Amino acid sequence: MTPKRKIKIVQKTGRDNLFECKDNPRTCDFKEKPGNEICMKTVELNLNILDESVLFQIDVIPKMIKLSEIVPLAQELSSKISNIIQEKLFSKGITIPCRKGCSACCSYLVPLSVPEAFYLREKVLAMPEDTRKTALNSFLASARIILKEKPEGLNLLEIDQLSKWYSNLELPCPFLSDNICSIYDIRPIACREYLVTGSEIFCNPAWQADNHKVDLPASVLECLGLLSAEFEQTDIEAIMMPLALPWAEENLDRDMKTWPAPEIVEHLIDIIKKEASKKSYSTIMS
Repeated sequence: MTPKRKIKIVQKTGRDNLFECKDNPRTCDFKEKPGNEICMKTVELNLNILDESVLFQIDVIPKMIKLSEIVPLAQELSSKISNIIQEKLFSKGITIPCRKGCSACCSYLVPLSVPEAFYLREKVLAMPEDTRKTALNSFLASARIILKEKPEGLNLLEIDQLSKWYSNLELPCPFLSDNICSIYDIRPIACREYLVTGSEIFCNPAWQADNHKVDLPASVLECLGLLSAEFEQTDIEAIMMPLALPWAEENLDRDMKTWPAPEIVEHLIDIIKKEASKKSYSTIMS
């Protein structure tokens, strides 16, 4: 299928130093160049989104990066896919009420991939002191409740059982303030990918029986988890949002290793392609 639209994305990282690649970015030695001249590696992803072929062209800066530094790219890619879905459904008269200001699902279980947990820690530590203290106190309070209320027989690997137990706790997201997400621009990928259809402007628990979760061509969250597991040679891990900061603090050594950015991005895109090929995307809702 010939792509009908092209979307350009520039991979960004949190570091200031840029590296020169004289030849092929995949084989270059990433020697630092004082002039900050760089050559880009373009990675392409062609996805079928509701019967439209969309080509994402990702310009990758050839740098050595941590896995957590791929998160901004994953967030942007996830948001663009979700935005296209919303646009196409809206053109068919189908409304998706999910947007900033709707907090109906902000007490649901929000899983973070390993790179996201480290990325979130960095963002919280960079917050102004008052905001940072408020966030840390909220995380601490939620973590205490989770650890206190967790039943002995709860299977943390059984997502349906875990989600039901967590929802019954009615814990608001640590970043929810006056029913507004205080980190909306950097919100987790799980939040970006959770889209429901409905006829109302805002969600309400009483209407949820009439809402349907929108299916995606591939979950960037799941793909990021697969990427991390493959690069670190570990099992796939998911961290509950309120436990993300203490978990990241206890595992900081895992956030030290770096890889060439083109290698990480290419592998992430390969995983997304593989996961997208596994599912029949003939339906838009599950």
